[in-house]
Amino acid sequence: MLEKIIPHRYTYLFFLSILVVGLSLGKIFMSIGTIGLTVNWVFEGDFLAKIDRLKKQKYSSLILSMGYLVHVLWLFNTQNFTYASKDLLVKLPLLLIPIIIGTTRKLEGKELRLLFVLFVSGVIISSFGSMLVYWNIIPPKEANALNQISLFMSHIRMGLLVAFTSILLLYITFFHNNSKQLFFVIAAIWLIVFLFFLQSITAIIAWFFGFTILIFSLKKISNRAYKLSLTLWVVCILVSTIFVWFIYADFSSVKDTRDLSSLPSKSPGGEIYMHNTAENYTENGNYVWICIAPNEAKEAWNKRSNINIDSLDSKGQKIRATLYRYLTSKGLNKDAKSINSLNDKEIKAIELGTTSCVKYGKLEKRIRGIFLELKLFKDEIEVNNHSVSQRIIFYQISKKIIQKNFFFGVGIGDLNDAFKSEYSITDTGLTKNNQKRAHNQFFSYFIVYGLFGFLLWLFTFIYPLTVNQKPQPLHWIFVITIVVGFLSDDMLERQAGVAIYITLNSLILYATVYSVDGGSNVLERTKRMPNINS
Repeated sequence: MLEKIIPHRYTYLFFLSILVVGLSLGKIFMSIGTIGLTVNWVFEGDFLAKIDRLKKQKYSSLILSMGYLVHVLWLFNTQNFTYASKDLLVKLPLLLIPIIIGTTRKLEGKELRLLFVLFVSGVIISSFGSMLVYWNIIPPKEANALNQISLFMSHIRMGLLVAFTSILLLYITFFHNNSKQLFFVIAAIWLIVFLFFLQSITAIIAWFFGFTILIFSLKKISNRAYKLSLTLWVVCILVSTIFVWFIYADFSSVKDTRDLSSLPSKSPGGEIYMHNTAENYTENGNYVWICIAPNEAKEAWNKRSNINIDSLDSKGQKIRATLYRYLTSKGLNKDAKSINSLNDKEIKAIELGTTSCVKYGKLEKRIRGIFLELKLFKDEIEVNNHSVSQRIIFYQISKKIIQKNFFFGVGIGDLNDAFKSEYSITDTGLTKNNQKRAHNQFFSYFIVYGLFGFLLWLFTFIYPLTVNQKPQPLHWIFVITIVVGFLSDDMLERQAGVAIYITLNSLILYATVYSVDGGSNVLERTKRMPNINS
């Protein structure tokens, strides 16, 4: 019997390793890993033992996989079966992975260490690959998305993966005695730093909540370490709050000392200036929409740049607005004289979407961008190509669709069609390219399922948490990371998001020796777990 099982065990570990690596390194690995695990699981047989494992888990992995069956059930009111079939294929791992991992014998010490090393290595390699995009050594996936440096998936999903991995490394450091703690800490610090290069606010928020859970879980192993860590964490929160407050104070302050009632009437070239004193937008504290000579600016710019002033910059922004903001940041008027004073490097920077001559850090630049987006949205001026304000529109459209299909939803194949229909009758100010879906997994599923189906799916999501009296802190960290991702992105509408969610969830719940023992003492369960370096 043992001779029959061992080859299947090696095959299981091989394809599981491919899947784990694929979470950060690409769809092809995810597909090969999932297909290989499925075929191996069928040929492995021993289904009586698998059923016995299900019973010991209180059928937790089976119920988790039933989230997919809810999706299948909602074919009953679907009109677009072409889209539905593609969607079912993308989401197939939601059915397969929990059952495969949940009914297979748990990972032993060496096996767990192997997967841990492969998973962390994959994330670190992917982060270095993204830095090559950041340093312009390799091109980005899209020419107009220079800030999207993630190579193999969206920067939000990559950011969530990085956030979780960094906390995982710290979790191992705190909860397990091992000889490689220094390496784990260094790797965790690198991934935290990388989050700021990635500029995913969603991932940073997820990391913040996950790390907070980690801090409070330390109380279970050392009250002294808990108090020290909590103190340092509170200090970090206060410093971060002050940092954001100072950014907002500087963003909203006016440094322009000119008398708006006596502005110059003509440019040095003789064109009559346009002044819009009602628009109080500033760049580096100077008013943007005053002292504008549009004809001069157009002629002068088109002589200096190959990108027409009426076109878009590399970030998809109107280059005229980018130019005006950049000139304003230098305290210059928007005329030919000011444009001719710019050097070639500055012209190139404007073409790339740089709106200020002030060199802000990546995080500060992103925060300032959010403040501007919200101000533009509040004043009903512009929402296009602004991720935060566009999401507000997405949520408003989602709410309207939900209200029209409250109890049974629109069906799994009609999600795109529902949004297209609602956009066609609602004036949102969004261009066709920016009329996108919910960017919120909970909204997306409520639209698809309606109230009844959404509650069924929510049960499959929550039930595994109730199997243990007190789940491991690591699982709570993962859950809060995923929930933050669900609130900001359609995580389960893409293969990468599906694989990250269901694979890590299943591994944490079912693949380790302390997953379903029902114990409540975290420290004791940790001691029973094979040391990561033993």
